[in-house]
Amino acid sequence: NERNCSRADNTASTGAVLRRPARPFPHRSSSGPTQAAMGDIHFIVDRLNEPPFSMPLSLVAFDEKSPFELLEIVNAVIREISAEHAANLRDETPEATATRMMDFLFKVLNYQQSLEPEHFKTGLLHGDPGILYPALGWMLERRSELTTRAYLARFLLNVEIPEHMFGDDEILELYQQHKDLQEQFKEAHKASEQSRSQLISPAEIKKAIVQMEEDKEQLERKVEALHTKLHGSDGFEPMLREVGALRVEQDEQLKLAERMKEQRSHAYQAEQRLEQLSRALAGKKAEAGVSDLGRLLQKLEAEVAAMSRRAHEELPRAIAQRQQRHDELQQVLSLPAGSESDTREMLQHRQGLQRAIRELEERKRATASDPDDRLAMFRQQASLVAKKREQVRQRLEAVRRDKANVDAELASKAAEVSQLPDQPVLRGEEFRKYAAELRGKTAQYKRMKAELGGLRAEWGTLSRTVSLLAGQDSSVTSQLSAVEAKRGVAGFAQTEEQLRQAEQLKAEVDSAKGKTLEEISQVVEEINRQIKDNKTRLAPQIKSLRTLRAQHGEIEAEYLEKKGVYDNIKAGFDSELTKLQADLDSAEKEAQQEESSCHYYDTLSAGLRAAQKIAGNAGFVFDTRSFAGRRWSE
Repeated sequence: NERNCSRADNTASTGAVLRRPARPFPHRSSSGPTQAAMGDIHFIVDRLNEPPFSMPLSLVAFDEKSPFELLEIVNAVIREISAEHAANLRDETPEATATRMMDFLFKVLNYQQSLEPEHFKTGLLHGDPGILYPALGWMLERRSELTTRAYLARFLLNVEIPEHMFGDDEILELYQQHKDLQEQFKEAHKASEQSRSQLISPAEIKKAIVQMEEDKEQLERKVEALHTKLHGSDGFEPMLREVGALRVEQDEQLKLAERMKEQRSHAYQAEQRLEQLSRALAGKKAEAGVSDLGRLLQKLEAEVAAMSRRAHEELPRAIAQRQQRHDELQQVLSLPAGSESDTREMLQHRQGLQRAIRELEERKRATASDPDDRLAMFRQQASLVAKKREQVRQRLEAVRRDKANVDAELASKAAEVSQLPDQPVLRGEEFRKYAAELRGKTAQYKRMKAELGGLRAEWGTLSRTVSLLAGQDSSVTSQLSAVEAKRGVAGFAQTEEQLRQAEQLKAEVDSAKGKTLEEISQVVEEINRQIKDNKTRLAPQIKSLRTLRAQHGEIEAEYLEKKGVYDNIKAGFDSELTKLQADLDSAEKEAQQEESSCHYYDTLSAGLRAAQKIAGNAGFVFDTRSFAGRRWSE
């Protein structure tokens, strides 16, 4: 039983190791991998050495790879995930390579990282290990999942169609069919994945059944042997209970050890926190024990000045900004809510502008990645150098400003230090005078503090007065309402005030509405004008496209007809060729047989002639008709 339990524990621990969470791949600096990142590099090298990559790499060889070779490795991993990226980097421009990899990583694989796209692209162009190592580890760790995602992206990525093309009914119908087919593909793929997940290989089932039967037989034999061995022995049941209790205690001991480790970690953190608090407390005590009353007074005056400046400058400015923001929000809330059609038109206009921007960016990218442009690489390097130069210039300006501030602070401190030795030590009458001045300043501080308390009390009184006046206003308003009700004009004052406010709001809303309607009408006119211009510009092309479609149908029908005739003739020729080939093969076999017989008879004839010659020289008469070559006569 103990051996079985230990084997189960080993199996569980092995499964825990196999199911350990994937290691993260943090961003690395451009200076190369650090000691903490060696484990991640080891993981990358191990995955690259395994099939289907089978790259004979070591940690040293991988670390010595040039930026271009690192890009080739990244491209090989991307090509393994998606066969559409089977491109040679030497045939592409660096700009095109970086754009293709970024589109695949971000748009298709949904790769997440914290850098700006321009910085990431620059790192790709330079083969920065801090950019490439995390991407490599992320793709190698999720290769099967990313392969499925890339396969689905081939069929589920949206096709970008210009907005004006939807005016054609055929294009709109094809686009709708494309969307319907995408939905059908999603359902079919889900059903296929579900059936695959539920399907179990028969070979695996048979293997598991055989393994379980073997384990069952082995356990039965062990149980039978133990039963025979321990049959009639005393103390078996108590021994079994003790063994089970020992196992439980061992598990409890492991749990207690883990808990002790956690408690030690918490204790260490608490000690660190206690040391920090002790240092802070010592600093506060040192500040509280300052014996120089002049410095303490200066500190208090500085605090009072800072609070006064904050109360008279910073807080009013912040209150004014909040009030302005509140007024803007109130103005926005007072505007009438736009209709759904207005919102839809604005969204369509926004989408059209976004598509136009994307088209312009694609044109710019295509112009920049022109393979015939020999100056593209130098232009790119010049732009990178200009960016670096601008960054260095900004850093230089920041350093200069910091240096100027430090110089000014140093000068002020130097002036203060230079003034300290010139002050004589106060003694006698001067010290009493200084003490009297200090008492006067202290009295002035207390008086100003009292004035501040009085101002605060007055502010409280004024606040209370405002609340009382508000209560009186409500009572007067109620009395006025009662008088109006008594006179038969209930709610006249409130209605008048509401009418006045409504007139003011109506004037503001009419003004804003007029401006909004003018802007919307201008936008609508511009959109209608663009639609008309596009229709006029595309009308000849659409007409020629329809003509070409008709011609294409006729040519395709003719092609199919001639292709059928060609297939029939080709089938006849193929059958005749097969028959002639068979006849040729049989004739070649007969010729080979005849040639073999001819060689045989030639050899036999040569032997007979040689024997006849020898016999003639010896005075024998040889009968050439006899194959035995016996002597006939002398």
